[in-house]
Amino acid sequence: MKVMGLSRLALVAPRYADVTVRPDAIAFASGAVDVLDASHVHATLDRALAGTTHAIAMSARDREYAPPLSSLREAAVDAMSRPPDTSIAFVFGSERYGLSNDDVLRCQSRCRIETSPDYASLNLAQAVQLVAYECRQAALVSCGEAVADDAPTAATHEQREALIDHFERGLLAIGYLDPDAPKKLMPRLRRLLARARLEHEEVQWLRGIAKAMLRAKEPVPR
Repeated sequence: MKVMGLSRLALVAPRYADVTVRPDAIAFASGAVDVLDASHVHATLDRALAGTTHAIAMSARDREYAPPLSSLREAAVDAMSRPPDTSIAFVFGSERYGLSNDDVLRCQSRCRIETSPDYASLNLAQAVQLVAYECRQAALVSCGEAVADDAPTAATHEQREALIDHFERGLLAIGYLDPDAPKKLMPRLRRLLARARLEHEEVQWLRGIAKAMLRAKEPVPR
């Protein structure tokens, strides 16, 4: 990360709670211990993504209802071309298991590193290095490009998750969502909202619709 000019590292539920001070971690971070020291450890992915406006799941495996797929270069260019006050996250799974379906659904897009179909094995460190490299190349290309002062504010992870929860409650209230079989509709809604690249104002009026659905089902006072 440091070689490519990146410094913000978030770790989710690592195997060792004291990972940032373990001798083996410090040894591997030789010359970049400052990145390790400044990293943040989170219990859940939701907490790690708090404040982000766009999350990219690094996953080669096809999944039902997964967010839109892009190449690594496309994802890096998109990430580096966004306004400077936005926070973008590339989300990696563990070395052994990768990302769960639930982790992928919490992201707005999915990225696959284009490897040979004959042998696609990459370890986690290699994958991170490739992503960091492409981000640096994209940043160098876009360096100096001005972003409009009136660029809309992108919705944050918390705002999107609150919207999805609000809409789920609204859909349940009006009887559109079957509480016994909600699995297909909500992932599809997540995928739709991921493609929409929602802005803060759009989240607000969509939540207004959800609020109206809930209000419509309230008992009429006698």
